[in-house]
Amino acid sequence: MSRENAQAKGRRLLTEGRLRVLRIERSGLIVAECRGDSGEVYTLGFEPMWGQWRCTCEAKGRCSHIIALMLVTTAPVAESAVA
Repeated sequence: MSRENAQAKGRRLLTEGRLRVLRIERSGLIVAECRGDSGEVYTLGFEPMWGQWRCTCEAKGRCSHIIALMLVTTAPVAESAVA
């Protein structure tokens, strides 16, 4: 049995209803929670000040929790770039 990659796991977390978007602000801030396979709930989202997606899990780089969130949201585009 092959190990599930982050993309597939992110889709699975989303379809299993483990992601909960808590807040999306006009500033671009996104705050969410995602329940991992171990049952732990991670806080994640997009931080517009730094232009970064963040998650409290121990994974390095883009984790499956962030991928699940990215499937239902997008990082805001700077207003100056939309003209």
